[in-house]
Amino acid sequence: MMTTIKLSVRSYELDSFGHVNNAIYLQYFEVARCALLQDAGLPFPEIQRAGIQIVIADATIKYLSPAFFTDELSITCVCESSTGASVTFTYTVECQNRNKRIATGSTKGVCIDKLTGKPRRWPESFQLVFGSDTD
Repeated sequence: MMTTIKLSVRSYELDSFGHVNNAIYLQYFEVARCALLQDAGLPFPEIQRAGIQIVIADATIKYLSPAFFTDELSITCVCESSTGASVTFTYTVECQNRNKRIATGSTKGVCIDKLTGKPRRWPESFQLVFGSDTD
């Protein structure tokens, strides 16, 4: 499962050096991840109705080149792997107008029961989307 989104770098995303602040990349990842879930038939309201939350337990980013104001970025999100209670997404950020890879990264999301706050297995419909191993 894979989704690619496109966006333009906005001025408020820049740091004092004039390039995209490192923390903004996690926001880019989230936008791409939400688009992937939407495309897979799991929009946010559906996740809420299932009584679960997807909590990010781990995130990594490798910065390869800076992005600047008005750069046109494409962010690709791939559902790499899934277990009974977690899912790993990987990301690639590329600058379209400079034909350059900007960053790569990953996030690991854990399925949390909304009422208890404890990890739980994915509902069956999610396992079908993620391709869970159901360990």
